[in-house]
Amino acid sequence: MTKEGLTNENDNKIEPPPSYQQSETTSPPHLTPISSRSSSSRSRIPQTKNVPYRPSKDQQRQIDILSGTTSSRRPSEQVNTLHTTSTSTETNYFDLLPSFEMFQSILKRDDRQFREDLSTIPPVYGDTTTTTSSSPRMTPQQSIDQNLNEYGLEREHERNNNQEYNFEEDPVGISPVMSSTNQNTEVHNENMAVTQDTYGHSVLDNIDRLNRSTNSPIEIQIYVTKEIPYPNVEHELESRLKEYTSGDHVNGYVTVINNSDAPLRFGLFTVSLEGTVKTTERNPNAFDFQHKYSKILMKKFLKMYDLNASYGYGYIPNSAGIEYEPLSRDKVDGTVLGIPDNRILQPRIKYKKFFTFKFPHRLLDNVCMNSILQHILPPPSMGVDKTSFFNRGESITMNKALGYGSLNLRGTPILTKDYSFDDLSIAYTIEAKFIDNVNSKDAVSHQEINDAKNEYVISKSTQYFLRFIPDLKEQVEYCKFHNVGNYPNIGVGGKFLEQLNYNLTWKSINLENEKIEREIDQKLTKDELTPDMLKLKNLTLNYDDDEFVKKNKEDALVSTDHPVEIFGKKKKMILSSLVKVGESKMSIKFPDKVIAYSAPRLIMKYNAGEDNSLKPVTSNMEELYNRKEEDLLDYLDVQLIFESEHDTKPPPMTIDTNIIIWSYKTEYPLPFEMGYDFFYKSHDRLPNDPVETTQKNLQYIKDQVSNYINFIKTNSIYVSKDSFMYLKSIQKLGIKKDTIQHYFKTSIKDNEDWSIKQLPNNKFQWSKKIKIYLDVENKNYINLLPTFQSCLVGRLYCLQVMCKFKGTNNEQNEFAHNTVKLDVPVLVG
Repeated sequence: MTKEGLTNENDNKIEPPPSYQQSETTSPPHLTPISSRSSSSRSRIPQTKNVPYRPSKDQQRQIDILSGTTSSRRPSEQVNTLHTTSTSTETNYFDLLPSFEMFQSILKRDDRQFREDLSTIPPVYGDTTTTTSSSPRMTPQQSIDQNLNEYGLEREHERNNNQEYNFEEDPVGISPVMSSTNQNTEVHNENMAVTQDTYGHSVLDNIDRLNRSTNSPIEIQIYVTKEIPYPNVEHELESRLKEYTSGDHVNGYVTVINNSDAPLRFGLFTVSLEGTVKTTERNPNAFDFQHKYSKILMKKFLKMYDLNASYGYGYIPNSAGIEYEPLSRDKVDGTVLGIPDNRILQPRIKYKKFFTFKFPHRLLDNVCMNSILQHILPPPSMGVDKTSFFNRGESITMNKALGYGSLNLRGTPILTKDYSFDDLSIAYTIEAKFIDNVNSKDAVSHQEINDAKNEYVISKSTQYFLRFIPDLKEQVEYCKFHNVGNYPNIGVGGKFLEQLNYNLTWKSINLENEKIEREIDQKLTKDELTPDMLKLKNLTLNYDDDEFVKKNKEDALVSTDHPVEIFGKKKKMILSSLVKVGESKMSIKFPDKVIAYSAPRLIMKYNAGEDNSLKPVTSNMEELYNRKEEDLLDYLDVQLIFESEHDTKPPPMTIDTNIIIWSYKTEYPLPFEMGYDFFYKSHDRLPNDPVETTQKNLQYIKDQVSNYINFIKTNSIYVSKDSFMYLKSIQKLGIKKDTIQHYFKTSIKDNEDWSIKQLPNNKFQWSKKIKIYLDVENKNYINLLPTFQSCLVGRLYCLQVMCKFKGTNNEQNEFAHNTVKLDVPVLVG
């Protein structure tokens, strides 16, 4: 592509790579020395030289179309030429991924590349006497040997990932409880552990494990703008209320200044968009600012680099088409555009680099080792990173008047009432980092570095927090087309019906347990254990999956497991007593629609386009806030049944709704999708309250895992990585339930009266169908996050319908609530 093509503002722009979390070392190509070619092969080479290339007719026709040179053709052969059209309202983007070789050459630095000096004249091809290079010249065979060696290291690393583990000690690289001294030590948090596997040996592969410097004269500032920040133009900064969704672009710039009085050399500068799951464990014995947390676990699920904004060797065009003369002055703020090629920051000079990112619709497949669709969809921002801004994030409190909380800093995280775990956060950040070699005279280390292998340090870094809310269109479409067997084609509700009827979560758990048992059996057979040791193997599950699975219902309904007793008052003289008047059950049709994402009023007003003065320039959030009416859940179909000994009409009733939130978290990746059957289907097949059911189920699978782990420890058995990860994920699994009241204003459309029929047992059955209409009020500024699941954290929703019959109160009989409750799974997004 020519430079002129890049400068045309009407041309299509190039989009940066979505993510490069890993790199692969490919095997070297097979090279054949020239001397090894046979003379017969030379004889077959055509003797004609310098024959001009002539394209085929089809190729020439395409060339003519693109170039517009069709005048030589006959009128009957004239075709429409391609041309560009001017537009001032839209910028076109293409997702164009550079090759891994390009990414490797720009960012994947090794120690040799840190010593390169780009200010010198590059070597001339063919000059073998005066050429200087940053590395020794190698023969082709030496180059092959080096590549094979690197490839062998990569293969060795893959073998390490496939090795077996026991539970005597958590293996480094797979357990989150790693040594805090040499792995990832932050200046204000000395117990950081990165719970991600490494796939390479370069600095960039392990950037989150590097130590951090305490003092650096460099100051970094990140600015996010509403529009593309062209040079020599004033920029309107984006509000902290801004939300982004799938496909949205983030534009802005980074400024860097060396506040010292002397020039400063740097090694590597990166600008990235990152997604992080982080959990913290408060240190109850904290005695100073530096030891606030006894454990911090971090998992990076997204990392996108802007190759133009980062320091690179070659010219990489900006994704938004921003062009400028390198090292020229910005006429508005006086900053120097770009960073010097010699990697030397002059004192008191402010440098500026522009960045553009696009939020992905999906994450890379390697984010989920089990390739579960739900786990490779980006999760929403949730909770607050308490370690952000040097632990100032933990001081953020909710402002009841605004409906959210924040710091008085640019790039602050936002606290909302999203019912997150107190110690967990999902954050998206723009990150800018300087990385230097510890052994360099210009690099500064922050404390004693005990491991000599740790050769690099993050000398300076900064963050800018962004709010991301995924658009679940892809998930909704998946649910609508998720039809199995002959169960009703009801779209979104069909998936929930399948989970409940076929107990998909329990099936997955049983499958994982069977894998572990087979693996243990193979180990026992191979090791030929004694009969006394075999007696310890008491791992058989008292669980019959066939009995647990119910037949598919004819109707797409969810019903109460057992009838609820209804009491009424019976007067005797002056006093009154409670008597049972009947029993009631409820059924609800699975909804084929979604509950819309909701945020505090000010955030919603800014992003939904209600306030034109605050409306963002470009965003898909407006569409997310303004769902089509046919996609939104606005009513429920409910059927009530009342049985009694007499033909007396059922008592009057009132109906209300609540939103039930089920959240889970773990420290190791779950190998299955968490379904609603885990919360509403008990493993012992006895009807229970959902909370009691979930508690029993959780304790049940934890006891199973505990038995496996104890047996493995007792017999010193090594298991595969998959088995190890599954056992640890269940061991660390935590679940909580929240109930949101008065989120909807409900109204009942009651056109039908009770219908009655007499049953064979001489009882009378009353039945009635009603429609419950739902109108969102959200008086308490609830941030209703979209439904999501990842390997480490997830969120599911149910809509609870409560039907309360009149005639009693809780004081006379604690069991006489007269309330029939039923939870129906719903999708929020």
